[in-house]
Amino acid sequence: MNPGIPLLWTLAWATVFQVLLFRFGIFWGGYGLLAVHLYALFRMPVGWSPTAYLVVAAGTGAVMDVVCFTGGMHLAACTTLGMAYPSLIAAMESRDGLRQGHVMNPHQDGWGRYAVFVAFGLAIHWMVLFGLQNGWGLMGRTLAETAVSTGLNVGVFLLLQGLFNRPGRASGGAASAYPWS
Repeated sequence: MNPGIPLLWTLAWATVFQVLLFRFGIFWGGYGLLAVHLYALFRMPVGWSPTAYLVVAAGTGAVMDVVCFTGGMHLAACTTLGMAYPSLIAAMESRDGLRQGHVMNPHQDGWGRYAVFVAFGLAIHWMVLFGLQNGWGLMGRTLAETAVSTGLNVGVFLLLQGLFNRPGRASGGAASAYPWS
């Protein structure tokens, strides 16, 4: 089976849910925004060319711009995330390295490492998006919106990972998706 098919499926449902349900996920006076479509971008496999990461991320941003009438802000933010994605992967890999086709997830890479990986990527995305929205004059608001939206989305992404990407049970024992249970 082609390894890109699960990514396309995740990208499709995440974008549809973002457009239909979560587009209005605005919390705390506009400081916390929910961006489920970015969840799919963090599921891109290791080993693609940098151009492939860029094209997939830019395509996702372009779709969000067309739907939300944001005039290129999502495109700029997602393109920046796509350019930074290979560096994020390289920064998060362990001493053994990562195999081709590996998708970062908390069950194989650890919950802490996955949370840091997602937090850095989200911070890059939100910094560009809110920076374009607010401009230089409101840099304090940009930093606050970036911090709050990053924290909100890291929590949501960890919840999604625990609910939908649970590892298969190799043994008959009871295995929980969450480390605290």
